[in-house]
Amino acid sequence: MRKSAVITIGNEILLGKTVNTNLTFLAQELANLGLPVDYSVTVKDEATAIHQALRQCWEKYDVVITTGGLGPTTDDITKQEIASFFGKKLVFNEEVWEQVQKIFSARNMPTPEINRSQAMVPEDFIALKNERGTAPGLFYEEGEKSFFAFAGVPVEMKHIFLTQAKPILEKKYGTQDKVIQRTIHTFGIAESALAELLSDFQPPENVNFAWLPQPGRVDLRFYGTDAQAIEKVFNECYSRVQTYAWGFDDDTPVSVLHHILREKKLYLSVAESCTGGLVQKMVTDLAGSSDVFLGGVVSYANEIKVKILKVKPETLSKYGAVSEECAREMVTGVRDLTDSDIAISTTGIAGPEGGTAEKPVGMVCFGFSVHNDIWSITHIFNGDREIIRQQAAEFALLNLIKYLQGHKF
Repeated sequence: MRKSAVITIGNEILLGKTVNTNLTFLAQELANLGLPVDYSVTVKDEATAIHQALRQCWEKYDVVITTGGLGPTTDDITKQEIASFFGKKLVFNEEVWEQVQKIFSARNMPTPEINRSQAMVPEDFIALKNERGTAPGLFYEEGEKSFFAFAGVPVEMKHIFLTQAKPILEKKYGTQDKVIQRTIHTFGIAESALAELLSDFQPPENVNFAWLPQPGRVDLRFYGTDAQAIEKVFNECYSRVQTYAWGFDDDTPVSVLHHILREKKLYLSVAESCTGGLVQKMVTDLAGSSDVFLGGVVSYANEIKVKILKVKPETLSKYGAVSEECAREMVTGVRDLTDSDIAISTTGIAGPEGGTAEKPVGMVCFGFSVHNDIWSITHIFNGDREIIRQQAAEFALLNLIKYLQGHKF
C-alpha cells in the first residue's frame, strides 16, 4: 500500500495558538484515497527545519504534503525552501498574479506589491488555483512520487485539495487500496462496561478495531481495505451494543436529532440556564433547523424563569434553581410558550464557583417533555466551565435522541 506524509509548518501550531485541523482533514481524505498518512510532523518557520522535514519525507513516502508558510510576509519561507530542496528556480507566473489581483479586486482593495511574491512558482511545478485566498497551491511529481504544498488557512487548503489535488491523486493512483471505515457511536455506557460487553469480541486480522472514548460517550471504529470483512464485523458488534448505539459513521448528535424530528414531523423548543444558549446553537448550526426548531429561552436569571417560563417562586425558594423540580417547570414553560411537541431544559452549576457539598460544580439538571411525557434527570460532569457546558448540551441532545429512538409516534 502506498503511504503519505504530512508536514505542517508554522510557529503558531507549535505555540499551541492554532489547532491543526488541516492534518485531521488530510488524514481522512488520504485514507479514503488509499494513501493513508503514515507520518506527520510539525516544524517551525525555519529553513533548516523545513529542509530536514522535506528530505526525511520525500525519501520515504509516495505522497508528501506541506501546509503553511505560503503567505507574502517575511516569515513565510516555505516556498523558497521547497524550491531549494528540489533544486528549482522561482519564476514569475502571470496567471497566478492575475488571480491574486482578482481576489483583491473582489474585496474592493488595491493589490499590495508585497503579494507579487505569491506569483513566484518553482519551475516545473504546477500552480493550483486558490479561489479562497491569494496563495496558490503547488504540485510536483517525480515518477511515482507526488508533492503538494498548500496554504495553512483551512478553508483555502480544503478547497484546493478537493477541487484540484484530489482529482490528481485519484487519476494517478486510483482507489484500489481505499481504507474503509465504519463507526458505531454509543452513549450511556462507560468504556470499561462496554469492554466487558465485548470481552469475547475478536475481529479478524484484516480488520482494525479502535476504541475512541470521548466525554460522555464512546465510539467503536472498524477500518481496513476488505469491505466485506469490515461490514460483517460491524454488524456483529452492533448486534451486541445496539441498546447504547445512537448513530453511525459521520453522524453527529444534531444530525441524528434533525433526522428523527423531521421524519416524525416534530418540533423542538429549548429552555437553558447554565448552558447559556449552547443547546440552541448546536441545533441551529445545522442547515434546515427551521424545519425542526421553533425557538427557545435563555433564562439565566431567576426572574426570567418566573416571568417568561412560569417557574413558580415557591419552587425556586424550596428546591433552588438547580433542581429537577425547576428543570421540569422550565421545560413545561418553554413547551407551552412555543407550542412545541418536544422540549429540553438545562439548569446547573458550570463553575468555577457556586458549588456546594450538596450541589457541586458540574451538577446539571435536565428536563424533557415529549408530548404528554415529562421527566427529569441529574448528572454531574467533570472539567472546567467550558467542558461542563459543552458536555451538558450534548448530554441533553443524546438523552432525547435515545428516548425518541425507542418510541413510535
